[in-house]
Amino acid sequence: MYLHDVRLGNNYHNKKNIRSATLRGYAEAVNELFRLRGMPLPYDPSNKRNDSTVAIANLADEETIANQREPLTEPMAAEAIRIGQQADQNSVDSLVANIICLARFVGPRLSEYACNQQKKITYHTFRSPPKRKIVRPWIAEDFRFYDSSGVEIHILGQPSGDILTCYHDIHYMKLKWRIQKNRRNGQTIKLPADKSNRTLCPVYNALQIIARKIRLDPTQLDTPVCVYVNKNSTIPLYLTGAKVKDLLQRAIDVVNPNMPPEDRQKYSAHSLRVWACVLLDQAKKSPSFIKQRLRWLGESYRLYLRDTLHQSQSHQTALADNTNEILLVLSANANTYISAIGTPDGGTDCDSSEPELQDEED
Repeated sequence: MYLHDVRLGNNYHNKKNIRSATLRGYAEAVNELFRLRGMPLPYDPSNKRNDSTVAIANLADEETIANQREPLTEPMAAEAIRIGQQADQNSVDSLVANIICLARFVGPRLSEYACNQQKKITYHTFRSPPKRKIVRPWIAEDFRFYDSSGVEIHILGQPSGDILTCYHDIHYMKLKWRIQKNRRNGQTIKLPADKSNRTLCPVYNALQIIARKIRLDPTQLDTPVCVYVNKNSTIPLYLTGAKVKDLLQRAIDVVNPNMPPEDRQKYSAHSLRVWACVLLDQAKKSPSFIKQRLRWLGESYRLYLRDTLHQSQSHQTALADNTNEILLVLSANANTYISAIGTPDGGTDCDSSEPELQDEED
């Protein structure tokens, strides 16, 4: 039986489609049966023209598109930030709100700011000798701040209560990525302070993240900077993707409580990077600008672009002239039509009676 002949039905999770991973498992099981009988294997993943390989690959592509994370909406982002602002300054909600404000500008990957576990540091291990490992997420030293003359303002030696007062003198900051998926390790991005919008300013939110780290974990500044404490606890915990997703889901509860479950699952920590990409695309920034600012080497950023309401409205605006031209023609045709079906004496029939129409062939 060929894989493309498999009839689809409800699976264990009550889904109506068989997943590509399941099909791959079936194919490997069939291969094992053929192998035991000394017969040619029907499934060859190394052969891109193999019917079974093509079918599974196509299904995997469809799953990727269907399960791609959605960008935040403005109401969703605003609600998540509001929740963070109303929470205790040492709480995870406050921390995630800071990350959301920073993510608008830098579109971080989850691994760049969060750990896999809240009580255990996640390290990156270099494969090439000599093998060594370093803390994977941002640490406090990855954030550098400068005044308008380009002179660095050192904040790490100051008490946490004084750090936010430095904001007045900070003109911009540099954020460093010691480890990146694209292997451009050590890359830095400059971010100017937005003094007119302090709540959403990436520099101000970065200062809050660092101040929280110094306040909660002052003797471990070479460990992940994104830390928080639970209520009635003093033990610093590391931020995880699950905590980011939790706040986003609670924001959805407020702004769109009737969102279907299959749509809700498309909002997670990775939505922040998708959001940053979509925002630049909506602002009509060039592909090279998007790739440079959000640190892409290839064209994979295009997979992040979505059919958002902003894009739909932009599409409508782009067709505005054409819309007006069609309406003008329709209006002109309507006036010609009214003139053509006027009253028998040549006047315009203004009463409410239905005009007597002629067949087109007459």
